[in-house]
Amino acid sequence: MATTKDEVIIEAWEKTAKDVVGASDLTLIQDALRERFGSESSPASIARVLADHGARLGHPEILHADSRWREQQHLFTPDELGFDTIDSANTFIDKLEQLRQTHDLQSLRQSVLQIKRELDLLANRRAVAREAAHWLTVWLQNPQIFAEWLDLRRSTAEFQELFGTFPSSQANTSDHGLTPAHETDERHQR
Repeated sequence: MATTKDEVIIEAWEKTAKDVVGASDLTLIQDALRERFGSESSPASIARVLADHGARLGHPEILHADSRWREQQHLFTPDELGFDTIDSANTFIDKLEQLRQTHDLQSLRQSVLQIKRELDLLANRRAVAREAAHWLTVWLQNPQIFAEWLDLRRSTAEFQELFGTFPSSQANTSDHGLTPAHETDERHQR
């Protein structure tokens, strides 16, 4: 049984029994790598390993597949990953839900898992990062029910105490201070 990525690539290629490596072959090999190692390699790096072992490459197809794969690896812009406000976290979630409809769920999950890990590092210092990390935990567990869960989460007293009601033009959209509604409530309680 193959134990290294290169060995898995060669083994998966040999199973295809084709003369020329094409885009569909690269996808099958990426699936084999993901199944075995939990991650995949770029089409170009797979093609390089195959070429080193004597396989003939369908160059235009491979270049196109690699270009398409690389574009998919950058799903979010730096601005979308700021998580400075609850509104920016909501914007990120909106895009994530759109991507869930159009992208490979496995590669999207890998991106989300990395983002969640980074948010976990910030969670003890930033309320929005802590909240967004919580959201992504649920999304990773079950993306199909996430939208309904998020609606419920936004309606909880805890969420509204931290961030105000959603959506609201007066919602507390940062990690600092109270909303005007909270200040009014506090004055009435005194």
